[in-house]
Amino acid sequence: MQRMCSHLARVCLVVPVFLLSSLGLPARADLIRAGAGRAFPDIAGDVVGSQTYTYDPATQTGTFALVNAPHLISLGPSVKDLVQMQPDRDGTLTQSLRMKLDRQGRLVESPANRFEIRGTVVIGDQTYRGLLLEGKPTAFGAGAQDASAAKHPDVFDLNMEITGGELAHAFGSQAYLRIIPQANSTFNGEFTSNFSGERPLTNLRALNRRLPTSVPEPTTLITLLTCGAGVLACRLRRRLARSLRRLGPACKRPSG
Repeated sequence: MQRMCSHLARVCLVVPVFLLSSLGLPARADLIRAGAGRAFPDIAGDVVGSQTYTYDPATQTGTFALVNAPHLISLGPSVKDLVQMQPDRDGTLTQSLRMKLDRQGRLVESPANRFEIRGTVVIGDQTYRGLLLEGKPTAFGAGAQDASAAKHPDVFDLNMEITGGELAHAFGSQAYLRIIPQANSTFNGEFTSNFSGERPLTNLRALNRRLPTSVPEPTTLITLLTCGAGVLACRLRRRLARSLRRLGPACKRPSG
């Protein structure tokens, strides 16, 4: 038990350092959020589409592009909060993204960096149609697939500033987009060659969190309190064990 408590104490000393160090900007396109919790509104997209990256050796930059179809917007954690997204009058229902990256996979400032969602959605008695959201990427991250495990697909993510669209006021000014190609991904962790993937699954989440979250991400404070409680419990067990050992011989002495 003493060995286990000692190990727990060491872990809890390391965890705060790790959490504090992870607050910095990602180096070499690491994922911005390794485990992203739910936040609302949340716009989900998949079914069809593609993710591509085209590298230009002359400029040592590449263009990352995504196109798919948004199909649901979640306004909250329950099924009744799901709203179907529909095509516009001309049949348009698309989500698109273009941005420029350097050879390390880091976002490069460019007028071409742009995000859009077009279509129609009815929320309550209000119909939103046409350009629903547009934004500008502000940070990009990536995680390579584990070749030994199909359960760990390629993941790309980015933060963005929402700059306009019919839903902009309701959605909020900051958003997080997570992209997971579902088939035929050729990404190998490098941004000095072309790669692509098919049927990208996406989730666009509001960072303002105006609506309640159903699966909150653990905060630094919660982690520290959990570790502190574990260390305190171990200390109390050790004290109790020592007390019992001291009381044991006294309890066995005959009275009188």
